[in-house]
Amino acid sequence: MRPALRAAPILALGLAGVSVSAVLVRLTDAPVSAIAFWRLTLSLLLVLPLLGLSGQWREVASLGPAEWRWVGLSGAALALHFVTWFLSLEYTSVASSTVLVTAHPLYVGLLSTFWLREPPSRVEWWAILVATTGAVWIGWGDFRLSDEALLGDLLATLAALFAALYFIAGRRLRLRLGLWSYVAPVYLLAAILTGASMGVRGVPAGGYPPATWLLFAGMAIGPMLLGHTSFNWALRHVRAYVVSLVALLEPVGATMLAVLVLGGAERPSVNTVTGGLAILVGMALLVREQALRSARANPTEQSG
Repeated sequence: MRPALRAAPILALGLAGVSVSAVLVRLTDAPVSAIAFWRLTLSLLLVLPLLGLSGQWREVASLGPAEWRWVGLSGAALALHFVTWFLSLEYTSVASSTVLVTAHPLYVGLLSTFWLREPPSRVEWWAILVATTGAVWIGWGDFRLSDEALLGDLLATLAALFAALYFIAGRRLRLRLGLWSYVAPVYLLAAILTGASMGVRGVPAGGYPPATWLLFAGMAIGPMLLGHTSFNWALRHVRAYVVSLVALLEPVGATMLAVLVLGGAERPSVNTVTGGLAILVGMALLVREQALRSARANPTEQSG
């Protein structure tokens, strides 16, 4: 099976997982550093048995200094992505925050070109630009609302930059490592860093009500294990900017869930609707280009 087709259902699973993230964060009555820490820690508790059972712990033991530097970059970028994104949700809407955070395909495309030597094609660049323009258009509605909304948008933009570094490091390492031998040390490092942030800020690790612990567990299972881990699986089979652009569909699901769960305050604006359409157009361009690339790479399948 072609790599893009093989990755498609796993990417869809990852998209479903991450789409509930922003709503769960809004519902969780806990500081952002605690949310990030427990989301990572609980997901790590689920990953470690899989690392042992798969035997991929041997790959972790064989990592060299250069690979550990990439692991360090990935784990640090993931931790900073969570902290800056969760903070942004305290100042701006779920729609704007989620879209700005997932406006990382442009950064991933540039970094893929210079760091990974995997430049997007001309059509893929158009797909990235169209989708990213839609994301910026959605966020632009908040830029004019208040100083607090602007701060939230800036934090979400930083989160997008850290997400791009996370995808790039993941693509680099997943070509060499199995899924569990990659995510286990990355999630561990990110959990340590978010735990340190929690300690510096004096945020308690415990003492939360049962409903909050259920939300922590929900974020570990949904957005983290199904979402991020599915995307990390796909990074071995498709380029980083493809995974990044698929993740840009997250606002579609997140905005609908926000309206259903959080009510009219999160009702999408005209900017959100029109920007969302641009994201879908960009995704359509990407899908078409991937299909044509696969056809060119496998001409015998077309003639058969």
